[in-house]
Amino acid sequence: MERPFNGTPSHRAEFPAGARSTPVRLSGRDIARCSSCEARALIPFVEASAMQVLPLSLLKAGGKITLHCASSDDSALLRERVRFASGMEASFTAVSPEALEEAIVSAYLGSDETLAATMASFGGQVAREEAPRAALAHGEPASDAAKFLAALLEYGVARGASDLHLCPVHEGAVVKIRIDGELLSQEQQPYSPAFHEQVVARLKALAGLDLAQRRLPQDGAFSFYVAGKERAARLSTLPAVYGESAVVRFLGAVSSPNVSLLGLEPATLKALRGAMRRTQGAILFTGPTGSGKTTTMYAVAQELKGAGRNVVTVEDPVESMLRGIVQVRVNEAQDLSYPRAIRSVLRHDPDVILIGEMRDPESAKIGLESASTGHLTLSSLHVGSALLALERLAALGVPAERSVQAVALVVTQRLLQRLCEQCKAVDDHESARFGCTVFRPQGCPSCSQAGFIGRVLVTEALDLRDVRAKAACVEHRTAHGLLEALPKGALIPWTASLQELMLQGAISAAQFSAFIDAEMAFG
Repeated sequence: MERPFNGTPSHRAEFPAGARSTPVRLSGRDIARCSSCEARALIPFVEASAMQVLPLSLLKAGGKITLHCASSDDSALLRERVRFASGMEASFTAVSPEALEEAIVSAYLGSDETLAATMASFGGQVAREEAPRAALAHGEPASDAAKFLAALLEYGVARGASDLHLCPVHEGAVVKIRIDGELLSQEQQPYSPAFHEQVVARLKALAGLDLAQRRLPQDGAFSFYVAGKERAARLSTLPAVYGESAVVRFLGAVSSPNVSLLGLEPATLKALRGAMRRTQGAILFTGPTGSGKTTTMYAVAQELKGAGRNVVTVEDPVESMLRGIVQVRVNEAQDLSYPRAIRSVLRHDPDVILIGEMRDPESAKIGLESASTGHLTLSSLHVGSALLALERLAALGVPAERSVQAVALVVTQRLLQRLCEQCKAVDDHESARFGCTVFRPQGCPSCSQAGFIGRVLVTEALDLRDVRAKAACVEHRTAHGLLEALPKGALIPWTASLQELMLQGAISAAQFSAFIDAEMAFG
């Protein structure tokens, strides 16, 4: 879905009467939405970042400014520094240091006004430099292309974007950015083709790619800094009709969330923790691209590492660096394929192996063999349902008997937009229909009138730790036959997760119904 900037069918949901509310853990971006432009104007970004404060509001009559600060930093010295910077007396409210750091970046660098100013400054820009490499030299002044790119990268980080697209069109090139799964497009101020070449050249130089090669796709990675913190990104270029298209994927933070904070449905979380306690077997995460599989796998790997297990990963590419975990990047150009890397890892005394993806027969076979011979194995598959995972493994040449014995749990996941906590309204009609309090989107300045902020995790799980479930999988090779043969509790359907989210007020009845309808059409 693109807009401008400015369930399994055989399981019916039954909702208990009464409402339930689960507290929402506010992120830094949620906190940033409380900050006013007027208050931020008194304390520039550099000073706010140095003092670790976020201006919220002003009381001009009393000469006071209200700010967020870290929970332990409300000191006389900080009050004096704020008074010196703003000319006003400070009043503080405390938040966690982690949320505050994210909130400062989001408020100052992620506002729509910031992006509008960037596009107004560089929209229609013409090329003025012939040597993009020169901008990388130490001490050289930043080029316009470097400034433009830095502003876009800062905005993407501040908004929590997953991807930044620089798309060549007939008039020049336009910027698109994916936030919470939605592709937002800026098409009012395309910049010139010559300037687009400079921007792409700057990206290629950062990623160590061949600047002269414009006829073949290229892939690379680079790092950059926002507010003094290093960030990682992946770059993909593709030759198109009007020039090279470039997509930057913002890679995740170094620290992964705790498994309990991922938002898994309770029964699925219980099954996952049970599978994590095993010393062997495969836990497979399935779903479409961008559904958060890697985030979930990383969270599981981090928790297993914390439990004293030696975790080694094989990935293509490495999405994020995990502290205390050995990560191996597949490199086909140097003859380090998935199968070869996995074999090498097996000689590295691992307790847990994370295989980024079982994408070919050999990697699937070796991965499942490791899961059957004393190694807990985490991996992903590109299928849309937990019931189809074994069919996918069979298509990769793994006999059903072998895959069923090796696999302990399959978790399939999707991401849905979360209702905005600031403006969601009770849906009386749907509340009466479902017998619980149901909310609907409405729209407010905090969510840019969209009615949604952020995303929530929807899951389906197939628990194969029970011998009866394994026997049913061997006997019934198709998803339809398996659905009818599985023992009770082996399949935790989409509806369980959707019901939990609707009871929490995280999704609407329309989202619930649309998801189930889509699954019925798919299956």
